Amino acid sequence: MDRTPYIIETSSASDASALMAEIGVAAEGIDIMAPAVPGQLARVDGLEPHEAVILKQEALALGGDAALPTDAYHLQGESCNALVMATDAQLTGLGERLALHGGVLADLGSELLEAVENRRRLDGDTGLPRALGDGPWLVMGILNVTPDSFYDGGRHAATDAALEHAMAMADAGAGIIDVGGESTRPGAGAVSERQELDRVLPVIEGLVSRLDRPISIDTSKAGVARRALAAGATMVNDVTGLGGDGEMAAVVAEHGCPVCIMHMQGSPRDMQDDPRYDDVVGELVDFFHRRIEWAAAQGIARENIIIDPGIGFGKTLEHNLILLRRLDAFRSLGQPLLVGASRKSFIGMVTGDMSADRLAGTIAANVQAYGKGARIFRVHDVAANLQALRVAAAAMDGDGDGNSGAAAAKGAGGGAG
Repeated sequence: MDRTPYIIETSSASDASALMAEIGVAAEGIDIMAPAVPGQLARVDGLEPHEAVILKQEALALGGDAALPTDAYHLQGESCNALVMATDAQLTGLGERLALHGGVLADLGSELLEAVENRRRLDGDTGLPRALGDGPWLVMGILNVTPDSFYDGGRHAATDAALEHAMAMADAGAGIIDVGGESTRPGAGAVSERQELDRVLPVIEGLVSRLDRPISIDTSKAGVARRALAAGATMVNDVTGLGGDGEMAAVVAEHGCPVCIMHMQGSPRDMQDDPRYDDVVGELVDFFHRRIEWAAAQGIARENIIIDPGIGFGKTLEHNLILLRRLDAFRSLGQPLLVGASRKSFIGMVTGDMSADRLAGTIAANVQAYGKGARIFRVHDVAANLQALRVAAAAMDGDGDGNSGAAAAKGAGGGAG
């Protein structure tokens, strides 16, 4: 295997057909197998042909199957990908049977068992770090104290304006406020640590005495995170996925705080120049698997790790739409999923309207993300997104009051201290 296996939900035979076509399954095979897919597929990449055939045989023995490229059946080619057609119970049995083969197949069996267990665990509890409250999902209000952020740059750069906006978002039901002092829009330039601290610290210090809910510091600098956490921030939101500053993981581990690891191809300066992926979902699943393991080895508790696929960060329109369509693949990793699609340019590319009026598109993206397993939604417009997500949660899961900020806003004067 050359990538982490993951489970994908399928909504129809045509959905399964498209996934099978991606890995080179013959058309006649797709016609036979796609209608029989049991609502989900497990994708496995980088198997030797003989390993893929054994995988299929073991799946068949349990009442499942595996879709393979034509060459694999003839034991030709250096490596291939497979889609396992199996229920959770069948995947569990498959994992146990593969363990008996040893080597790569035993490793695959262990990872399939882990994926099934991770998804089951996320279904069984909120999955959110305890420091973020006890609700099963959250709306995160964006507070950019910068002059050049892509949507609201300059509006809240003054401390008083920032505090006023943060309180308004809290009153609207935000479960957490994300404070950032450095723009990460495409092409944005870097700012110094001192400049970033001058922007965010007065705001965090002002919010701590006024808010009864968590504050996140949006930074990739360990020095900024350390000072922000000391001032009362609860969480670190790092767009570099703990890769931008060698001391960041140690700061997070020392404070025992939640951290969001985001994926970004390149840097804000060049991320949109020419982003390319062979398989954007598979590559991001593998990236997060490696970063989660690395973070845990640095002393960060797994229950404090949140992942964010980085919509708009080193992705084309097609990449962003594929990620929104396949977000459920990340549930195989067992960590809560944050999505930040708010008012981003891909929405205008879809609609043909490149103005800043992208609220409706943002709501659509977040409802889609909720249905695929996202549980933290980073937004500019708290009230509208919260209303839509409460309806979506009530319709899909019977839990329209999941956002703890919404619960706070409905009582105790909107939750402002």
